[in-house]
Amino acid sequence: MLDLLYQDTLLVTAGICLLVQLLSWFWQMRTQNSDIVDISWSCLIVVCGLLYFVTGTGDSFHLNMILLIPVLWYSRLAWHLINRYRVQHEDGRYQALRKHWATKGSTSLQIKLLFFFLFQAALGWLFSYPAYIIANLNQDFSALDIMAIAVLSLSFVGVTLADRQLASYKKSGKQGVCKEGLWKYSRHPNYFFEWLHWFCYPMLGLSYINFVSLDNVILLLSPFVMLLFLLKLTGIPFNEEQNIRSKGDEYREYQKTTNKFFLGIPK
Repeated sequence: MLDLLYQDTLLVTAGICLLVQLLSWFWQMRTQNSDIVDISWSCLIVVCGLLYFVTGTGDSFHLNMILLIPVLWYSRLAWHLINRYRVQHEDGRYQALRKHWATKGSTSLQIKLLFFFLFQAALGWLFSYPAYIIANLNQDFSALDIMAIAVLSLSFVGVTLADRQLASYKKSGKQGVCKEGLWKYSRHPNYFFEWLHWFCYPMLGLSYINFVSLDNVILLLSPFVMLLFLLKLTGIPFNEEQNIRSKGDEYREYQKTTNKFFLGIPK
């Protein structure tokens, strides 16, 4: 097993992603709660990152950066999701998805959920791949590395602050839409800083020796692929729909006055 890990790390991590999300799918069948998919997705990126760190052949700086991104970054996210996970209460986004997919029966629902979980396995592997590139990079420390550390620090502070502000608002017993702190300037500041940290990967991982390479193209595209997923696919659209269902006209008014994604002065 260890020989296979070192010889074909990407194959091993792909297998782990599939296995974990299959187990997560079985868990949601038992609990009728799909929130586990978010936890397992973030944990998978942490596990993949750790394996890339162990097997990587890069220089010490780039190899150790893997312990910050993705390991530390997604450990924070996983812990945040675990803390708010409640077996008895499924997130409204997944409740709506479950209701929509259950129109043709429970078997059809579970088949669709299976493909959804497997899709998340593929995403977990795909979004961990930039860490594999960095873990095997050998080149001198540069100004881009300094910029990456600065962007990572800003992103980590921003996303942690946004999560804490929202949690504090809910814990205080206030009802309705949170418009405090960073949430005054963006409807999704947590997603914004999640996206911002993805610029660290091309800053850290671009190879000066083989600049025209597939790995460099992947690194350069990764922030924009993440932006596409957040804005159009798995992130903000589901979140906005759920907020409209739960908060109604108050959230619609919030949409009119506050930027969807980028931080900006309220209208």
